[in-house]
Amino acid sequence: MATPKTVYSLKGVFTELLDVTDKNNFIIPTYQRGYKWTSSGGNSHVEVLMRDLSSAFERGMSNRYYLQFITLKENGKDFEVIDGQQRLTTLTILFSVLGYFLGTKEEKNFVSDKLKYQARENFVKKYIYDNINLLLESEGWDSFVQNDAEHDNQDVFFIYHATKTIHKFIEKELHENKRKEYFDYLCDRVLLIVNLLEEGMKSEKIFINVNKGVKLKDEDLVKGLIITKIPLDNQTQQYRMTENEINEVRANLGRQWDDLSRWSSREDIIKFFKINYGDDNRLGWLIHLTYPEVQNTEDLNPMFNYLDDLYRTKKKTATEIFTKIRKTMLTLNDWFGEPEICNLLGYVLHAKKDSEIKNIWIKLDSCKTKTEVLQMLKSLCKDLLPLNDAKEELQELNYEDFESELFKLFLMLDVAKFMPIGNRKAVPYDFGQISSNNWSIEHIFPQNAKDFKNVNSLSDADLAIIKELLPSDFEELGVEEEDKKETIFTLFNKIKEAVNECQIGNDERDNLEYLLGKIAGDLHKLGNLALLQRGMNLGLSNHFFDGKRNIIVRKVSEGQFVPYHTYDVFSKLVIETGTGLHVWSKADIAKHEEYIKDQIKSILNYLNPKN
Repeated sequence: MATPKTVYSLKGVFTELLDVTDKNNFIIPTYQRGYKWTSSGGNSHVEVLMRDLSSAFERGMSNRYYLQFITLKENGKDFEVIDGQQRLTTLTILFSVLGYFLGTKEEKNFVSDKLKYQARENFVKKYIYDNINLLLESEGWDSFVQNDAEHDNQDVFFIYHATKTIHKFIEKELHENKRKEYFDYLCDRVLLIVNLLEEGMKSEKIFINVNKGVKLKDEDLVKGLIITKIPLDNQTQQYRMTENEINEVRANLGRQWDDLSRWSSREDIIKFFKINYGDDNRLGWLIHLTYPEVQNTEDLNPMFNYLDDLYRTKKKTATEIFTKIRKTMLTLNDWFGEPEICNLLGYVLHAKKDSEIKNIWIKLDSCKTKTEVLQMLKSLCKDLLPLNDAKEELQELNYEDFESELFKLFLMLDVAKFMPIGNRKAVPYDFGQISSNNWSIEHIFPQNAKDFKNVNSLSDADLAIIKELLPSDFEELGVEEEDKKETIFTLFNKIKEAVNECQIGNDERDNLEYLLGKIAGDLHKLGNLALLQRGMNLGLSNHFFDGKRNIIVRKVSEGQFVPYHTYDVFSKLVIETGTGLHVWSKADIAKHEEYIKDQIKSILNYLNPKN
C-alpha cells in the first residue's frame, strides 16, 4: 500500500485516498451521534458552508479553498469516520444534488455508495445515492414521511432539510451555465486535510476524545494548517509556484516542524522549562507559549481553532504564524545555551514550585537585547531571595518558619557557584537534578524525632554537638512534666557523662526527642541547614554528620548529583573551625551561617544593577 498524502481534493478523498489505501468505503459507526447540521436561517451550518464555497468559487478556478480536517481510522477494508461525519455527509449530499442538476449520473459516481451509515444506510442509499429526485420533488417533510414512515426520525429529518437547502441554494445562486464549472471547482480545488489513525486504536475512546473535549493531537492539526497553507501565502504575487515546488516547500516545512517537535520534547528541555504536557502534545507547550491567548479557550482543538481563525480572518498569514512559533523556540534555545542567562532563568523557574515559563516569558519577551534580558532576570532573582525590607541582606531565617524561603536561598547558593561572580566564568547548572532527585532543605545534624527511630547509640561526634547545645544545668531546660522529669534527668546526666559513645535504649528515645526539642532553636538555625535528599536521616543509626558525609562522598564518586554547596559544607571546604572532618559542632553551625551571609553579599553585588 502506498503512503497516503495529508491533503486531498474533495474528489480525491472519495477516489484517490480510497484507491491508494485499498479501502472501499467510509463508515459512520452506530456509536456516533446522528447527522445534526442545521439548514434553516442564514447562519445555519449548511448555508454557511454553501456561501463559503460559492465565494471561493467566485474568486476563480485558480483559488484553492481548504475545508477543515477529517479524522479516519482503518477498519479492515474500510475507513471508520472518527471526526468529520457532518462534513462528509454534507459533501456527499452536495455532489448528489449537483448530479441531479447536471443530469448525468456519471458526474456523481465518485461519491455514490462511498459513505455508509451503519444506522441509516437504507435511507442514504435510497434517497441520496439512487433516488434523490424522490426527496427533492417531495412537497415537504410531512408529506415525505407520510409516504415513507420508516424514516420518520430526527437524523433523517436533518439530512432531508440539508438536501432541500442545498438544492434551493444551487437553484437560486448558481446560474445553469455555471453549475458544471462549480462542480469541477469543488472536485479539484476544494481540499481536505486527512488525519489517519492506526487500526489498533479503540474507536469509541477516540470518538469520545474528539467529541468530549479531550485534545486529540491538536499540534498535528496545527502542523497540517502550517504545511498546507504556507505555500499559498504568496500565490497572489506575480510568480505562482508549480505543484512540484509547492510539494518541495511542504516537505521542507515538515522537516522544520519535526525539528521543533524534537527540540520541545527533549528531556533536558522538558526538565529545565518544567513542562507538564504529555506525549500527545509534545509541541503544544511551545505553541501555547507563543500564543498565550489559546489558554483561555475551551474549544475541542484550541490551538488549531485559534490559529486557523487568525489565518481565515487574515490577521496572520500561515508564514507569520509558523515564524512566530519558530522564533519562540530559537529564543528559548538561545537562552538555554547561554550559561549566564540559563542559570538565572533556571533559578527563577525552579526556586518556586509554582513558577511557570509562560509567566516569565511574558516579562522577558518584551526585552529587546540580551543585556535587557540579563537585567530583567537578575531583578527577578533578587525578588525571590529572602531579603530584609531594605533588600540589602538576608532576613532572619529558621527552618520552622521559612522552609520555602530557605529553599530559594540554598538553591541560589548552589547556582551562584556557576555564575560570573568574582573570578568565575558562567557554566550551566543542572536544574533537572534538583527537581528529579527530590532535594529539599534538611538539617545537617538531625532534630526531628523520626530521624532517631533506629538510634541505639550516640557516637562521640554526635555526643559532642548535643553536649554543646544542652545547658550545663538541667534546671535551665525548664522541664514542666513532673512524671517525665526523673527519666529525662537521668538521660541528661547519662549524655553529659558519656565518653566516646552513649547507648540509647528503646525506652529512652522519647526522652531523647524531648531533649532535642529543647535545643531545637539552635538546630533550626541557618547554619545547620543544607540541600539534602529528603529522608536521608532515616537510614542512619548513629554518626549522623559523618554518616551523611560518607553517603555524599560515595554519591559523588559514583557520578551522582549532589548540590555543590552541600558537598562543600560536608567536606568543610568553606568552613574552618578546627573541629575536624568528621564532626559537626556548634561552632560549625555559626561558621556556616557566617559564610552564607558573606556569599549573599557577593550575590547581591552581582544582581544589583550597575550604574
